[in-house]
Order: sequence, then C-alpha cells, then structure tokens
Amino acid sequence: MSKLIGPDLTRYSTLFALLAVIVIFAIVSPAFLSMGNLSNILSQSAVLAIVAVGLTFVIASGGIDLSIAVSFDIGAMTAVLLMKSGMNWLPAVLIAIGAGVLVGFFNSLLIVKVKMTPFLVTLGTLFIGESIEKIMTRGGEPLYLPGAGEWFQFLGRGSLFVVGGDDGGRIDFKFSILVAIAVALAAHFLLSRTVFGRQLYALGDQKEAAALSGVPVHKYTFYAFLLSGGICALAGIIGSSVLTSFVPLSGRYYLLDAIGAVFIGSSLNRQGHANIPGTLIGVLFFGIVANGLNLSGINFYWQSVARGVLIFLILYLDSAAARRRLRPAKTKAA
Repeated sequence: MSKLIGPDLTRYSTLFALLAVIVIFAIVSPAFLSMGNLSNILSQSAVLAIVAVGLTFVIASGGIDLSIAVSFDIGAMTAVLLMKSGMNWLPAVLIAIGAGVLVGFFNSLLIVKVKMTPFLVTLGTLFIGESIEKIMTRGGEPLYLPGAGEWFQFLGRGSLFVVGGDDGGRIDFKFSILVAIAVALAAHFLLSRTVFGRQLYALGDQKEAAALSGVPVHKYTFYAFLLSGGICALAGIIGSSVLTSFVPLSGRYYLLDAIGAVFIGSSLNRQGHANIPGTLIGVLFFGIVANGLNLSGINFYWQSVARGVLIFLILYLDSAAARRRLRPAKTKAA
C-alpha cells in the first residue's frame, strides 16, 4: 500500500516544505497568522505573481526571459510619461502594455530570425533597456505622478472589499489581487485547456521533435515572448499605481524571485513543466518567507542567506522525490 501512495506524495514535497515554513513562522511570531498580516502577504505578492505568470509562458516553451525586468519598467515608465503629458489613464495603460509587447517582439525576432539563444538575447535586452531607463530619467531619478487620477490609483491601491477579523485585524482585498487572479486563471486555461498550451509544452519538451511533428516552432516562440512582455508590463503599471511614480530599475527587484517561483512550481508537475498553480505556490513561498523573516526580526543581510538555504532545501527534496519515483520503474524494468 505504501508503495502505491508514496510516489504520489513525493510530488508534493515543495508544498509540504511551504506548509512547514508557515508552521515555523506561526510558532516564532504569533502575529504571522493574523488577518492583517495575511492581507499584507497577498497584497505584496500580487505584482510578483503577475510577473511570474508572464514568465511561465516563456519557460514552458523551453526558453528564459531575463528582460522581464525591462518589460516591467517600460510598462511603468510609458504609462507615467503619457499621463504626465496629459493623456487619459486608460489609453496610457493600453499603450504601456503594448510597449511591453514590443520588448517581447524584439526578443523573439532575434531568437527566431538571427538564431540567438534566449539567455543571451534577453540578457542583452536587459542591459540595453536599463540604460535607456537611466537616459530617460537623468541617471535614475524617479518620475513622480502627483496628479494621477483616481481610476489609475485604484489599479494598485483600490480595495474591492474589507473583511474584519475577531483579532481586530482585517483582510483588505486589493484590486491588484483580483488582477493577479484573473491573469493567472486566463494563463492556466491557455496552458492546460487549449491547443496553444499543448503546443507550447511540446516546444519546451523537445524543439526538434515538435518541429518534425508539425508544431510551428517560430510562431509559438513569438507568442510566448509577446505574452511575457505584455503581462510583465501590466505588472509594472500596477506597481507604478501603488507608488504613483516610476522608479527606474524597479523591475530588477522581481526578476530573480519570478524565475525562482516558476522553477519551484515546476517541481509540482509530474513532467516538470512550468505551470500556473505551481508558479503561484512559488510566489507565495517567496512572499511568506520574506514576511516571516521580517516578523522574526532577522537581520536584513541574513534574510537572503535564509531564502537561499530554503531554496536549496526545496531543490534537494524535489531531487530526492524524483529519484524515488524513478526507482520502482528501474526495478520493474530489471
């Protein structure tokens, strides 16, 4: 009986690690499970969740996109500059999302037409984009938007409803959380319920085999990067709404966490595919760890060490689980 159950349970080693982290922080800091703190975790994770969902498309296709930081910043900067010039918030937001899509188009053009590797292309885009940001902002000065309209501020700050708790705290359900949920649901539907998703995963599994089976590899590479650029630009717009300003190079803050969240979430999939539910669990992992370490009073410089150790632990558990799942198959084959 244990042999039948064991291999299935090992798939969820990452989820068990997340639950263990929650229990530890709840013991260390009683305030961790308060409604107010849970609300903070959700709100602070919303923007990262949108960025990570965008990146999931590229990683599912077998690529990598380091320029998500630039797409994030270009979206925020474009929206703020257009609104400062007097444009209404809605067309400014749509044009800003289009600017992020152009970043993805530039990446995919070099990858598909020039045959450059995604890592080097997006790394180059990252350097070029960040230099443009500095030029446009006189060396990195924030662009403030004091006259931001109420609707634009609502994107990042607005509350849909507030739920009070017996402990005196409250869960403030921000509109940004709803946007993150909507983007995640749409992305999950595309990846798990459509031909698009199946073709994208086929591309990620084996590009040459996918091409031989009739998958339009170049077209789907374009789609993956366009989606990544546009979605990450949306995340940047929401981030600028929270601050009512654009802070140059702020996308860098989300780059490594987004990559980590997607790869951590991949461990929950039987085939190791990047997937939206797993990505969201990875995002929650980073949000919970950052929040819990702050509440525990751990020195800021040691927090990155603690996060790195936890990531290594998750990777070790996943690797051990993978070996355990393969062992019965090898024994049976023998």
